[in-house]
Amino acid sequence: MICPRCANDKTRVLKTIKSDINERFRRCVKCGYAFTSIELVKIDKYAEHYIKETQKGLFDEELYSQGS
Repeated sequence: MICPRCANDKTRVLKTIKSDINERFRRCVKCGYAFTSIELVKIDKYAEHYIKETQKGLFDEELYSQGS
């Protein structure tokens, strides 16, 4: 990740918060500037279809296991 202050390409990750959007707290090793970066998950239509089909199977299994 490039530092937004000095454009150095060496930064260190201090902390990561993982969820739908990963948030990383970083510090530049050259100037010491601390900043936050955000990572978004890019889902294309094929991944979206796969997720829907996978969840269908999970919900069916949950219903089956609750009924027994």
